[in-house]
Amino acid sequence: MKADLHMHGPIGFQDYWLKKQGYLGKNLLKEIADSCYERDLDICAITSEEDEIPKGSLHDRFNWLKDKYANDIPQGYETDTLGDNVLIVTHENKKLYLVNGQTVRTGKAGDQLFKGNTMDYLVIGTNQIPNHESIDDTVKRVSEIPDILGGAEHALCTAHGGMGREKVEALFPYMDFIEGHNSQLIWPVPSFVPKFGDYRRGLNKEAQTLADELGVSWIATSDAHRIQDAGLSYIEFNSEYIDADTGDDLLNSLSGVIALGEFENHCHYQDMVSWAKWVSKLMIGLKLGKV
Repeated sequence: MKADLHMHGPIGFQDYWLKKQGYLGKNLLKEIADSCYERDLDICAITSEEDEIPKGSLHDRFNWLKDKYANDIPQGYETDTLGDNVLIVTHENKKLYLVNGQTVRTGKAGDQLFKGNTMDYLVIGTNQIPNHESIDDTVKRVSEIPDILGGAEHALCTAHGGMGREKVEALFPYMDFIEGHNSQLIWPVPSFVPKFGDYRRGLNKEAQTLADELGVSWIATSDAHRIQDAGLSYIEFNSEYIDADTGDDLLNSLSGVIALGEFENHCHYQDMVSWAKWVSKLMIGLKLGKV
Protein backbone atom coordinates (compact mmCIF):
# COMPACT_ATOMS: atom_id res chain seq x y z
CA MET A 1 0.00 0.00 0.00
CA LYS A 2 1.04 3.60 -0.65
CA ALA A 3 0.08 6.58 1.52
CA ASP A 4 0.52 10.33 1.12
CA LEU A 5 -0.23 11.70 4.57
CA HIS A 6 -0.02 15.44 3.83
CA MET A 7 -2.05 16.61 0.83
CA HIS A 8 -4.20 19.74 0.75
CA GLY A 9 -5.78 19.47 -2.71
CA PRO A 10 -6.22 22.95 -4.21
CA ILE A 11 -4.91 26.07 -2.48
CA GLY A 12 -8.42 26.63 -1.11
CA PHE A 13 -11.94 25.41 -1.74
CA GLN A 14 -13.35 28.92 -2.33
CA ASP A 15 -14.48 29.71 -5.90
CA TYR A 16 -11.63 32.22 -6.28
CA TRP A 17 -8.95 29.58 -5.71
CA LEU A 18 -10.77 26.88 -7.70
CA LYS A 19 -11.06 29.22 -10.69
CA LYS A 20 -7.41 30.31 -10.46
CA GLN A 21 -6.27 26.67 -10.43
CA GLY A 22 -8.69 25.40 -13.08
CA TYR A 23 -10.92 23.27 -10.83
CA LEU A 24 -14.08 25.38 -10.74
CA GLY A 25 -17.15 23.41 -11.83
CA LYS A 26 -15.43 20.05 -11.45
CA ASN A 27 -16.25 17.35 -8.90
CA LEU A 28 -13.29 17.77 -6.57
CA LEU A 29 -13.75 14.37 -4.96
CA LYS A 30 -13.53 12.64 -8.34
CA GLU A 31 -10.54 14.79 -9.34
CA ILE A 32 -8.66 13.94 -6.15
CA ALA A 33 -9.53 10.25 -6.40
CA ASP A 34 -8.40 10.09 -10.03
CA SER A 35 -5.10 11.78 -9.18
CA CYS A 36 -4.53 9.27 -6.37
CA TYR A 37 -5.46 6.33 -8.61
CA GLU A 38 -2.98 7.55 -11.23
CA ARG A 39 -0.14 7.26 -8.70
CA ASP A 40 -1.49 4.03 -7.18
CA LEU A 41 -2.13 5.66 -3.81
CA ASP A 42 -4.25 3.69 -1.36
CA ILE A 43 -4.39 6.26 1.46
CA CYS A 44 -4.38 10.04 1.18
CA ALA A 45 -4.78 12.53 4.03
CA ILE A 46 -6.92 15.54 3.06
CA THR A 47 -5.28 18.28 5.09
CA SER A 48 -7.28 21.31 6.23
CA GLU A 49 -5.34 24.48 7.04
CA GLU A 50 -7.04 27.63 8.28
CA ASP A 51 -7.16 29.78 11.41
CA GLU A 52 -10.70 28.56 12.06
CA ILE A 53 -12.17 25.28 10.72
CA PRO A 54 -15.92 25.25 11.46
CA LYS A 55 -17.20 21.71 11.07
CA GLY A 56 -18.98 21.29 7.72
CA SER A 57 -17.63 24.56 6.28
CA LEU A 58 -15.47 24.73 3.16
CA HIS A 59 -12.45 25.12 5.45
CA ASP A 60 -13.32 21.64 6.75
CA ARG A 61 -11.93 20.09 3.59
CA PHE A 62 -12.62 16.47 4.43
CA ASN A 63 -16.29 16.94 5.26
CA TRP A 64 -16.79 19.47 2.44
CA LEU A 65 -15.63 16.82 -0.03
CA LYS A 66 -17.86 14.21 1.58
CA ASP A 67 -20.98 16.36 1.97
CA LYS A 68 -20.81 18.43 -1.23
CA TYR A 69 -19.32 16.07 -3.79
CA ALA A 70 -19.93 12.44 -2.77
CA ASN A 71 -23.60 12.40 -3.78
CA ASP A 72 -22.84 13.96 -7.16
CA ILE A 73 -19.80 11.87 -8.03
CA PRO A 74 -20.14 10.47 -11.58
CA GLN A 75 -21.51 7.04 -12.31
CA GLY A 76 -18.93 4.30 -11.85
CA TYR A 77 -17.59 5.82 -8.64
CA GLU A 78 -18.87 4.71 -5.24
CA THR A 79 -18.31 6.21 -1.80
CA ASP A 80 -18.60 4.88 1.73
CA THR A 81 -17.42 5.96 5.16
CA LEU A 82 -15.44 4.34 7.95
CA GLY A 83 -16.51 6.37 10.95
CA ASP A 84 -16.19 10.14 11.00
CA ASN A 85 -12.68 10.56 9.60
CA VAL A 86 -12.24 8.08 6.74
CA LEU A 87 -13.98 8.27 3.35
CA ILE A 88 -13.67 5.43 0.84
CA VAL A 89 -13.85 6.08 -2.90
CA THR A 90 -13.92 3.08 -5.24
CA HIS A 91 -13.78 3.02 -9.03
CA GLU A 92 -13.53 -0.17 -11.06
CA ASN A 93 -10.99 -2.27 -9.13
CA LYS A 94 -9.40 0.65 -7.25
CA LYS A 95 -10.07 1.63 -3.65
CA LEU A 96 -8.88 4.85 -2.01
CA TYR A 97 -9.04 5.71 1.69
CA LEU A 98 -9.25 9.48 2.21
CA VAL A 99 -8.30 10.37 5.79
CA ASN A 100 -9.14 13.58 7.60
CA GLY A 101 -6.07 15.69 8.43
CA GLN A 102 -5.03 19.10 9.67
CA THR A 103 -2.15 21.51 9.71
CA VAL A 104 -2.60 22.92 13.21
CA ARG A 105 -1.46 26.53 13.48
CA THR A 106 0.11 27.29 16.83
CA GLY A 107 0.90 30.71 18.23
CA LYS A 108 -1.49 33.59 18.76
CA ALA A 109 -4.24 34.39 16.26
CA GLY A 110 -3.28 37.08 13.79
CA ASP A 111 0.38 36.12 13.46
CA GLN A 112 1.24 36.39 9.80
CA LEU A 113 2.07 33.45 7.60
CA PHE A 114 5.57 33.38 6.09
CA LYS A 115 6.90 35.64 8.86
CA GLY A 116 8.29 32.96 11.14
CA ASN A 117 5.69 33.76 13.81
CA THR A 118 3.74 30.50 13.62
CA MET A 119 4.62 26.84 14.04
CA ASP A 120 2.69 24.11 12.22
CA TYR A 121 1.87 20.64 13.49
CA LEU A 122 0.64 17.92 11.16
CA VAL A 123 -2.25 15.81 12.45
CA ILE A 124 -3.77 12.75 10.76
CA GLY A 125 -7.21 11.54 11.83
CA THR A 126 -9.07 14.79 12.56
CA ASN A 127 -9.12 18.47 11.63
CA GLN A 128 -10.66 19.71 14.87
CA ILE A 129 -7.55 20.31 16.98
CA PRO A 130 -7.70 23.87 18.39
CA ASN A 131 -5.47 26.38 16.64
CA HIS A 132 -3.43 29.15 18.31
CA GLU A 133 -2.30 27.26 21.39
CA SER A 134 1.40 26.92 22.11
CA ILE A 135 3.32 24.33 20.13
CA ASP A 136 4.14 22.51 23.38
CA ASP A 137 0.49 22.29 24.43
CA THR A 138 -0.62 21.27 20.94
CA VAL A 139 1.88 18.45 20.58
CA LYS A 140 1.08 17.09 24.03
CA ARG A 141 -2.69 17.43 23.48
CA VAL A 142 -2.52 15.43 20.24
CA SER A 143 -0.41 12.70 21.88
CA GLU A 144 -3.18 12.12 24.44
CA ILE A 145 -5.97 11.62 21.88
CA PRO A 146 -6.44 8.02 20.73
CA ASP A 147 -6.71 7.09 17.06
CA ILE A 148 -4.88 10.11 15.63
CA LEU A 149 -1.27 10.71 14.64
CA GLY A 150 0.85 13.83 14.96
CA GLY A 151 4.24 14.91 13.69
CA ALA A 152 6.54 17.87 13.02
CA GLU A 153 5.50 19.40 9.70
CA HIS A 154 8.40 20.49 7.42
CA ALA A 155 10.26 20.31 10.70
CA LEU A 156 13.29 22.53 10.03
CA CYS A 157 11.74 24.98 7.54
CA THR A 158 11.26 27.68 10.18
CA ALA A 159 10.48 30.32 7.53
CA HIS A 160 7.26 28.44 6.79
CA GLY A 161 6.03 27.14 10.12
CA GLY A 162 8.61 24.48 10.92
CA MET A 163 9.18 24.19 14.65
CA GLY A 164 12.96 24.05 14.38
CA ARG A 165 15.61 21.79 15.89
CA GLU A 166 15.27 22.95 19.49
CA LYS A 167 11.52 22.30 19.68
CA VAL A 168 11.79 18.99 17.85
CA GLU A 169 14.43 17.81 20.31
CA ALA A 170 12.25 18.88 23.25
CA LEU A 171 8.96 17.42 22.00
CA PHE A 172 9.89 14.34 19.96
CA PRO A 173 8.82 11.87 22.71
CA TYR A 174 5.22 13.02 22.10
CA MET A 175 5.38 12.69 18.30
CA ASP A 176 4.52 9.79 16.01
CA PHE A 177 6.82 10.99 13.23
CA ILE A 178 8.85 13.80 11.75
CA GLU A 179 8.09 14.96 8.22
CA GLY A 180 11.54 14.28 6.83
CA HIS A 181 10.80 14.84 3.16
CA ASN A 182 8.41 17.52 1.92
CA SER A 183 8.07 17.70 -1.87
CA GLN A 184 7.65 21.48 -1.79
CA LEU A 185 11.14 22.19 -0.40
CA ILE A 186 12.50 22.15 -3.92
CA TRP A 187 15.47 24.49 -4.20
CA PRO A 188 18.99 22.98 -4.52
CA VAL A 189 20.62 26.13 -3.14
CA PRO A 190 22.64 27.09 -0.04
CA SER A 191 20.93 28.53 3.01
CA PHE A 192 22.21 32.07 2.39
CA VAL A 193 20.39 32.49 -0.95
CA PRO A 194 17.63 35.07 -0.29
CA LYS A 195 14.08 33.63 -0.12
CA PHE A 196 14.84 30.44 -2.01
CA GLY A 197 17.32 29.34 0.65
CA ASP A 198 14.41 29.18 3.09
CA TYR A 199 12.88 26.37 1.00
CA ARG A 200 16.01 24.42 0.16
CA ARG A 201 16.27 20.67 -0.25
CA GLY A 202 18.93 20.50 2.41
CA LEU A 203 16.30 21.08 5.09
CA ASN A 204 14.81 17.68 4.22
CA LYS A 205 18.16 15.96 4.62
CA GLU A 206 18.77 17.73 7.92
CA ALA A 207 15.33 16.67 9.20
CA GLN A 208 16.00 13.07 8.22
CA THR A 209 19.33 13.11 10.04
CA LEU A 210 17.70 14.61 13.12
CA ALA A 211 14.94 11.98 13.11
CA ASP A 212 17.51 9.21 12.85
CA GLU A 213 19.51 10.70 15.73
CA LEU A 214 16.39 10.90 17.91
CA GLY A 215 15.12 7.45 16.95
CA VAL A 216 11.85 8.78 15.47
CA SER A 217 10.39 7.60 12.17
CA TRP A 218 10.41 10.16 9.37
CA ILE A 219 7.94 10.17 6.50
CA ALA A 220 7.86 11.53 2.96
CA THR A 221 4.82 13.57 1.87
CA SER A 222 3.73 15.69 -1.08
CA ASP A 223 2.31 18.70 0.84
CA ALA A 224 0.43 19.14 -2.46
CA HIS A 225 -1.50 22.33 -3.14
CA ARG A 226 -2.51 21.11 -6.61
CA ILE A 227 -4.76 18.09 -7.02
CA GLN A 228 -2.52 16.54 -9.67
CA ASP A 229 0.43 16.51 -7.24
CA ALA A 230 -1.09 14.00 -4.81
CA GLY A 231 1.45 11.27 -4.17
CA LEU A 232 4.52 13.14 -5.39
CA SER A 233 6.14 11.62 -2.31
CA TYR A 234 4.71 8.84 -0.16
CA ILE A 235 5.36 5.93 2.15
CA GLU A 236 4.89 2.30 1.08
CA PHE A 237 4.21 -0.72 3.29
CA ASN A 238 2.80 -4.23 3.28
CA SER A 239 -1.00 -4.22 3.10
CA GLU A 240 -1.09 -7.04 5.65
CA TYR A 241 -0.19 -4.50 8.34
CA ILE A 242 -3.40 -2.51 7.78
CA ASP A 243 -6.72 -3.32 9.45
CA ALA A 244 -9.53 -1.39 7.75
CA ASP A 245 -12.54 -2.82 9.57
CA THR A 246 -13.22 0.60 11.11
CA GLY A 247 -11.74 4.05 10.75
CA ASP A 248 -10.08 3.76 14.14
CA ASP A 249 -8.59 0.42 13.15
CA LEU A 250 -7.16 1.96 9.99
CA LEU A 251 -5.55 4.83 11.88
CA ASN A 252 -4.26 2.59 14.68
CA SER A 253 -2.67 0.13 12.29
CA LEU A 254 -1.16 2.98 10.26
CA SER A 255 0.25 4.37 13.49
CA GLY A 256 1.83 1.00 14.22
CA VAL A 257 3.42 0.83 10.77
CA ILE A 258 5.01 4.25 11.29
CA ALA A 259 6.07 3.65 14.90
CA LEU A 260 7.84 0.42 13.98
CA GLY A 261 9.36 1.84 10.81
CA GLU A 262 7.80 -0.92 8.74
CA PHE A 263 7.63 1.19 5.58
CA GLU A 264 9.74 2.62 2.79
CA ASN A 265 9.93 6.31 1.91
CA HIS A 266 9.65 7.39 -1.73
CA CYS A 267 11.01 10.91 -2.08
CA HIS A 268 10.45 13.21 -5.05
CA TYR A 269 10.17 16.95 -5.61
CA GLN A 270 7.64 19.28 -7.18
CA ASP A 271 9.13 20.59 -10.42
CA MET A 272 10.18 24.22 -10.25
CA VAL A 273 7.83 25.53 -12.95
CA SER A 274 4.65 24.11 -11.42
CA TRP A 275 5.83 25.12 -7.94
CA ALA A 276 6.29 28.70 -9.13
CA LYS A 277 2.82 28.66 -10.71
CA TRP A 278 0.91 27.65 -7.61
CA VAL A 279 3.01 29.70 -5.20
CA SER A 280 2.65 32.85 -7.32
CA LYS A 281 -1.14 32.35 -7.39
CA LEU A 282 -1.10 31.93 -3.61
CA MET A 283 0.95 35.07 -2.98
CA ILE A 284 -1.16 37.20 -5.33
CA GLY A 285 -4.34 35.92 -3.70
CA LEU A 286 -3.02 36.65 -0.20
CA LYS A 287 -2.15 40.21 -1.22
CA LEU A 288 -5.70 40.60 -2.54
CA GLY A 289 -7.07 39.36 0.79
CA LYS A 290 -8.32 36.03 -0.57
CA VAL A 291 -7.41 34.08 2.55
